[in-house]
Amino acid sequence: MIAAAMRTWEQPAIEEALGEEAASVLPEAIRLVELRARVPRYQREVLVALAREEGTSVDAVLRRELEDVVCAHAEELAELVPSLRVALAWPGYGGERPVDPAA
Repeated sequence: MIAAAMRTWEQPAIEEALGEEAASVLPEAIRLVELRARVPRYQREVLVALAREEGTSVDAVLRRELEDVVCAHAEELAELVPSLRVALAWPGYGGERPVDPAA
């Protein structure tokens, strides 16, 4: 059911609705965390423009773009980032490409 919800609603809405239960329902590897980064002004403005054009948030645009980076480098990153295998194995998370966590 959570996998279906993640295809329907944005993750912040799901985690907010779950409240404290999010920690028991969602693996730690995929729960949202705050990220603070310093980027050139034009990159921030690009993120804002894309979010506005798509009718979504800067957070959603950035999550999607980072997911593309993860997909492009999944094999080598899985060796460096143990939580990546957990995230990719979670049904419906990060696209429809479950990975065998034992692989």
